[in-house]
Parts: sequence; C-alpha cells; structure tokens
Amino acid sequence: MSTNLAPRKPRKVKTINELIAVLLDGVRTREMDSEEELYRVIVRAKQEMQDAENFFDNVSDPELVDHAIYKMEAAKSQYVYLLKQAKAKGMKVIENVVFK
Repeated sequence: MSTNLAPRKPRKVKTINELIAVLLDGVRTREMDSEEELYRVIVRAKQEMQDAENFFDNVSDPELVDHAIYKMEAAKSQYVYLLKQAKAKGMKVIENVVFK
C-alpha cells in the first residue's frame, strides 16, 4: 500500500482556493444584489416623492392641504435617507441621481 500524499496536497489547496473564491463571489453577489435593491428602492422613493408633490399641487380641498404637506415631507425624508445610505455604500450620487 503506497501513501503518496504529494499529489493530494495541491488538490486540497486548489479545492480550498476554489472554496474561498466561491465564498467571495457569493459575498460580492450579495453586495451587488443589495446595491441593486437599494437602487430600486431609491427610484421608487423618488417616484413617491414626485407623486406627493403632484398631489399637493392638485389638492383642492382645504382640509386635505395638511395631509398633502405631511405626505410630501414624509416622502422627501425617506428619499434623502436612502440617498445617504447609497453614499455610505459607496454608490455615486450626483444631484440626487444614483449611479451604479
């Protein structure tokens, strides 16, 4: 019975390196997925902010003016918060536009 371990060691190293590469790719993929999701949420928040501004511009009932202002301010606060999150993740934000 021959115990030739030399050929097995490079395969182990290769396997470990492959495992590390797969794990790192998974982390990178999750980070990219996270950034993609944040981008989608920012786009949706921007649309909600624009919708709230349109609602405020078109409200005719005086009793709805306070609601329109609240809705507009809440949407703006959420949008600004998300832009800060994007900046913190290293995403480029120029004039409130997020670049991947």
